[in-house]
Amino acid sequence: MNEAQRIHLLRLLIGIALLLLWQYGSYLPVVGKFPLFDSFVVSKPTAIAESLWLLFVHQGFGIHVGLTLGATAAALIAGILGGMLLAFISYNFSTLRRVLAPFVQFFNTLPRIVIAPYLLIALGTGVMPRVLMAASFIFFLVYFNVLFGLTRISQTQLRHVQMLGGNRFHEFLTLQLPIGFAWTIRSFPHAVAYGFVGTVFQEFVGGDSGVGSVMIYGLNELNAATVMATVVTLSALGWALFEIGSWVGRVFTPWRKELGA
Repeated sequence: MNEAQRIHLLRLLIGIALLLLWQYGSYLPVVGKFPLFDSFVVSKPTAIAESLWLLFVHQGFGIHVGLTLGATAAALIAGILGGMLLAFISYNFSTLRRVLAPFVQFFNTLPRIVIAPYLLIALGTGVMPRVLMAASFIFFLVYFNVLFGLTRISQTQLRHVQMLGGNRFHEFLTLQLPIGFAWTIRSFPHAVAYGFVGTVFQEFVGGDSGVGSVMIYGLNELNAATVMATVVTLSALGWALFEIGSWVGRVFTPWRKELGA
């Protein structure tokens, strides 16, 4: 057994041990008659598995998962395109960048939790407020990453373009666009994760569908199994999306290290 196999085996054993502790912790008294876990609060793995079965098979939970993922995908497109566009404009028009800097910082540091109720009032409980909430996370992440990458373009690189007879348009095509794309892909895994969080948060605040709304439904019923089932689903989806984002970065920009990205 090599090192990688031993690591996977240890992870598996730790996971099984934690599940067993979770399952039977409510029967283990720690202080007097109080158990290690209260199954009313944290439920049990078997109850969560049963709840997941009921949700997916009998209650159309897959549709809610699809709506959450769809809103996240739409927010990714809007946030990435908007962030890249503003980054390119800011880099090429330095005066405009300095003028807009305090406003960009203000909206970036504005806590998203205060935006959610206004999105709910203005746009209702549909898909649009989720997309806007998630896009607000992605937009600033992409903007600052791309702008940072563009500002790393050296004068030597710019002179090379000029020596070959290139103008500002050629500079954009041969330098800015590839470097901006590389830094966008560099931030892509985190953009996916943050966008997913933003979508679920807006659903949690006031959604009529999606995984977050199912969690609220379980919370209103004081059904720990349903709530934990949505938590498990969100954790699995978040991990999968982050891994997909990392894979996209490895596949589409294997050359980004050469650009310092």
